[in-house]
Amino acid sequence: MSAASMSQDKPSKTPFYLSDQNQETPVGFLLLDGDSLVLEFQDKYPTVKFKSSQSNLVEIVNDSSIRIELPDNPGKRIRLYFPSDGKGRFVVYGIREWTGIDGSEPRAKRKQAFLARFDSFGAKLVALWQLALPFLIYGSTFLLHTFVPETTPEVDYFNAEWQRLALTPIVAVHYAFLLIPAVAILFYNRLWGLRTMFQASLVIVLLVAVCGFLPDGWQFLSSPVSPLILPHYWLIFAPYMVLLLAPAFYYVVIMRRL
Repeated sequence: MSAASMSQDKPSKTPFYLSDQNQETPVGFLLLDGDSLVLEFQDKYPTVKFKSSQSNLVEIVNDSSIRIELPDNPGKRIRLYFPSDGKGRFVVYGIREWTGIDGSEPRAKRKQAFLARFDSFGAKLVALWQLALPFLIYGSTFLLHTFVPETTPEVDYFNAEWQRLALTPIVAVHYAFLLIPAVAILFYNRLWGLRTMFQASLVIVLLVAVCGFLPDGWQFLSSPVSPLILPHYWLIFAPYMVLLLAPAFYYVVIMRRL
């Protein structure tokens, strides 16, 4: 079996239990990594790894449980139960395909790919917000002209710089990091898109924060005409960093629910 049968870009983990009742706290997690079946126990046992040549140590009991024989303890067999929903059943299909049992589920790969998807309107809304953020801030400068008639040097500088930045190659860096995972979230509901989008948001914020300590000539900003209360770099980029990173934590909430 290929590595893609139970994973997308990274192997996905499935919780397992010692009972088919009250499945609240898993005793470990199962994943197929290449041609290996890996069982990561939480505490009682060390991690157990079965190669495809050891598939005889794994017995399919039914469509929601398996029985394994520990390689370092011959004769010691443990029955493991998977989630009682459809995900547990499809994981068993994947294990059946890995063992090479005749008549294994031919669509296990497609079903596992389906299970790697998510359904969250909120996550899509956050991804759309993050994609549009540079131009949302750009648009806010026009609102500031409307609703803040008595401008301050800070508002004037913010307006001038964001109208300039939104039309420069600096924004291309934003999309270089976020465009692909955002498309994976918006159109394909991929779980890896959530992870990548959150990680990319962190990387962008860290890069922007580091650039704040570079010499002024390296910051792509013009010098303010009037004295400002706040350092001009943070006046421009602090709202961007907060508005980019704060909503990204919603991806973590979604991933913890799955």
